[in-house]
Amino acid sequence: MRLNLETKTKEQELVKAYLEENASEILSDKINNGTPFEKDGKTFINKKTLDGFMKYASSEARKLASKGANSACVEDKVVYGWAVHYFEEDSIEGTLLNDDGTEYKPAPKSAPTKVKKVEPKKTEERQPTLFDFMEPEKSEPEANGDDEDEQPSQEEIDEILAEIAEEENKKATQKRPSPFYEKYLEIERSYPDCVIAYRLGDFYEVFGEKAVQISEECNLTLTGRDVGLENRIPMVGFPYHAAELYFDKIKRNHRLVDVNSDGTLKELSNPQSAINLDTGEIYDEMTEEEMREFDGDIEEPQDIDDEPEDSFDTTAFDKTALCKLDAIFGDKLTLR
Repeated sequence: MRLNLETKTKEQELVKAYLEENASEILSDKINNGTPFEKDGKTFINKKTLDGFMKYASSEARKLASKGANSACVEDKVVYGWAVHYFEEDSIEGTLLNDDGTEYKPAPKSAPTKVKKVEPKKTEERQPTLFDFMEPEKSEPEANGDDEDEQPSQEEIDEILAEIAEEENKKATQKRPSPFYEKYLEIERSYPDCVIAYRLGDFYEVFGEKAVQISEECNLTLTGRDVGLENRIPMVGFPYHAAELYFDKIKRNHRLVDVNSDGTLKELSNPQSAINLDTGEIYDEMTEEEMREFDGDIEEPQDIDDEPEDSFDTTAFDKTALCKLDAIFGDKLTLR
């Protein structure tokens, strides 16, 4: 039976002739049409050729060669037996064809990535010197001997945290003065040498150390007032309708600031007081002699019984004449 085998050498022609003469119908059908072959999850047509057989025969001959030999003498009948087995055995892979008759070529396997081995750098050996054989100097410990990097113990940390918490608690519980007393303190800081009389409702009130002084000088009862702090503040008060009386008493010894209920303030001074320019002493009530020293000589008041030189007796004139004289001469004549 004629076989569809391509021959390229004389040896291939001999093998083809043997198969055409001795192959069965089943073997001839496999040679001409190929057989199904499973590979990579797909089914192909396994078509074997004489080139493939020659490679197969060479590998089989090497198996028969003596150890270390490159060739071996094989009888013809053995070679023809290999030919029948090669084309008849379905497990031997030949040329695989796709359904469209083209040759199947598997995708090339990617070569594994070669990991470049990094060799450690060799340290260059150096020639030892005389200093290598000398003992290093021992550093003396610091005078303090304390380790600056020493971490505080948990007990010390707890104590610090407790102190911080106590301070924060004091700040949170600390009382603040009432708004009106804050205003009073602000004015007192602006007028540190003055007595601040602060009107609250129908009364004027003075607070703190100045209140103690005013209570003694003006014979007022010293009390205390709650202004939002832990302790009551010393305070004296007097009704607003009697303010002028007490203001005059206070101004004898102090400068005074009047703070009205609407927040306006006015600094008051004693109109009877004056300052000695030589000593800086303040006089509350000046005597006649002191006034001369302060403002020079003053004119002595004229005695009532003394008559002016240009006065004259008006008893001889009637009332109509006196009125005319007064209109004409005015203050140039003294009429009596």
